[in-house]
Amino acid sequence: MPPRIAQLPATAALVTLLAGAATVAGTAAPAAAADDSPTLPAVSSAPPQAGGCVRPSKKHSDLTPWPQRYIAPSRAWPSARGAGVTVAVVDTGVDAGGAPALAGRVTAGPDVVSGGTAGKDCIGHGTFVAGIVAAGQKAGVGFAGVAPDARILAIRATGADGAATVDKVAAGIRAAVAGGARVVDVPLALTRGSASLTSAVRDAVRQNVLVVAPAYGFTDSSGSAAPAAYPAALPGVLAVAGLAPGGGPDQKAAPATAPDIAAPGTSLMSIGPGGSGNFSGSGADLATGFVAGTAALVDSYRPGLTTQQLTDRLTSTAYPGAAGSRSLTGAGTVDPAGAVTAVLPKSAPGPARPEPAPQLAASAGDSAHTGAVAVAGGAAGLVALTAFFAAVLPRARRRGWRAGV
Repeated sequence: MPPRIAQLPATAALVTLLAGAATVAGTAAPAAAADDSPTLPAVSSAPPQAGGCVRPSKKHSDLTPWPQRYIAPSRAWPSARGAGVTVAVVDTGVDAGGAPALAGRVTAGPDVVSGGTAGKDCIGHGTFVAGIVAAGQKAGVGFAGVAPDARILAIRATGADGAATVDKVAAGIRAAVAGGARVVDVPLALTRGSASLTSAVRDAVRQNVLVVAPAYGFTDSSGSAAPAAYPAALPGVLAVAGLAPGGGPDQKAAPATAPDIAAPGTSLMSIGPGGSGNFSGSGADLATGFVAGTAALVDSYRPGLTTQQLTDRLTSTAYPGAAGSRSLTGAGTVDPAGAVTAVLPKSAPGPARPEPAPQLAASAGDSAHTGAVAVAGGAAGLVALTAFFAAVLPRARRRGWRAGV
């Protein structure tokens, strides 16, 4: 299938060849975004058309993918790398033994569709998402997961054709909670809910487990969008939208459920089953991995948070989008370092800083601008001093300051 990144809906559930185009969905792409190895092979949410399983990739890229430069999870790694946190991926399974980037950190949970375990992944979609969450660093490879020390719990909730039913997804969420997951990534968008799915999500929240899912669903051949995306539409689920290179919303996205937060969702790089090679892909379903990985970082650094506190921390530290974009990006772009280290007010959670999302062209020094604040006297001085701390403290942690709890 030819590359069609610009034509894909945000949750196309397709892992597709990088287009290498200068623009994606009407958003100017950074110069380096087109260099993320356009020859990487593709996997899909369905089995290969020729039958059998997706073939291992023999392609490797030493380039750092644009999402890693854009949201910079490595800035959080001096404080947290996800150790001690288990993220469940409820999807097509995860290659427990054949993906070196996840070696020793994948638990093969149940296959709730066919029985057995989920330690194999014939399709590759689940392994791709697991890589975004937790792939380890390797010399000579630019790609790494958001939380490279986190553990993955593989749950298969799709059939041999890659399709999922609402009740099997509900069973997958329950299996993930029973397996000890703190975060459950469900990179699937269903067109309807059910009592069993609502109950599974409600019980997960009660047990202090965060459920993450894509906010965008499929479009049909006529371009009509699904009326809602489940489980993202359910209370307690953190709904994720996908972003194009440069940080703008994917203009080809099919809105189905109001998103809570956004993350890179176009021209992504990750791993696949059967080896150390890289694959590429696009979709809000894949973007969930960045949010789930960030949640793992936060829980590793602040293990006492409730699910609501964890959600508030993720959304209130997100980089706010452009005016009027909330319906497409929710609170804004997930910020791993901010979510881990920011000091938040104890009441009325809101954006921790009003500055815009970072630009890829900016250097590390450019991302922490400070301004001179003249403190006069009396009441005027107090107002200026308050404004100074409101502007500087959220930015200071981006210079590596370790925040208090």
